[in-house]
Amino acid sequence: MRFLDAAADLLLGASCPGCRIPSLGVCASCAGQLRQHPTHVVRRPGLDTTVFAAAPYRPLLDRIIPTFKDDGAWGCAGFLAGLLARSLQHHDLRQGVLLVPVASRPDAVRRRGLDHGRVLARGAARRLGVGWAALLNRPSGGAAQRGLDRRGRLELSASRFSVRRTGRPVILVDDVVTTGATLRSAIGALRDAGVQVAGAAVIADANTFPI
Repeated sequence: MRFLDAAADLLLGASCPGCRIPSLGVCASCAGQLRQHPTHVVRRPGLDTTVFAAAPYRPLLDRIIPTFKDDGAWGCAGFLAGLLARSLQHHDLRQGVLLVPVASRPDAVRRRGLDHGRVLARGAARRLGVGWAALLNRPSGGAAQRGLDRRGRLELSASRFSVRRTGRPVILVDDVVTTGATLRSAIGALRDAGVQVAGAAVIADANTFPI
């Protein structure tokens, strides 16, 4: 791996998004630090389903996740999907559950060039030997968000989901939980459509450190 990292530095200028040392993707040191964190239950007002998180958002994941989502560091997908799978292992996966990613807005997907939620759900499902399905959709921001600050835009966006139904229980998955508004809204939309929500899992919990 050190040879590959050296080659990445010389030939590609690649660096670890966590600490910026030469590396192809997340370096061994950052990966080791994140895997040492015990998976924990997320506590948020109004979240009435069990949500597990693999690690705190800060340090490291506050750099790794945005670099993956917004800067095209798609080589981090496998590592992040592995962290998500680790948090999912605390749920009962023997009921024929489907992993369901929280939907991104279409304009965000176009800007980024990938739907990061689907990428992570698919990767975690493959590791765990379970199914996944994109049952949630969310509209683009549009005129309704004009004049709102960042928190207002997030809360409005979180409140608008459409659902494709399934008869199987689902576990909702996302990259980061902050206030919990998006998870609450997605869980509510699924339940309103008659979908059984068995739990939720995220990679990072932002409330472990201030955000």
